[in-house]
Amino acid sequence: MTTKRQQTQRRKTLRPHPARDQIVDAMRSYGRPISPTRLSEVTGNTLGSVAYHVRTLLGAGVVVLAEEGRVRGAVEHFYALVPDNEADLNDPVVGLQRLCGALTLPAANGGYPQPIALDAQGRAELEKLLDALRPKVQRIVRETAKRAEA
Repeated sequence: MTTKRQQTQRRKTLRPHPARDQIVDAMRSYGRPISPTRLSEVTGNTLGSVAYHVRTLLGAGVVVLAEEGRVRGAVEHFYALVPDNEADLNDPVVGLQRLCGALTLPAANGGYPQPIALDAQGRAELEKLLDALRPKVQRIVRETAKRAEA
């Protein structure tokens, strides 16, 4: 069991990763505890990769072990997002930073990247960018849906 301090430290060094982002998005969409087996089916990643990233998220305190169940004689673990992280995970500005790999900046001494907290001006600039980008993204999605129907 890791302490809150260890989890906070691990969360600070957690780098954006496409597989982890997929896992968190799938967990958020699913809305209830989910197993690594199901996550691997949803994301298309291997079970080994998903299990590794879920353990990483667990160690950083982003997810918790919510329940266990028996499946064909084995114990299956089900994980859920930690409610404290939901605000950041659902924040579109944080999502944009994550998408662009801008949640952290390299440390001056060459160490692990350091998390960056936006000031009011930076947040306002990113919100303005999102407001301009949102209609374009929605148009592309609508056009994709129309092509899929045809």
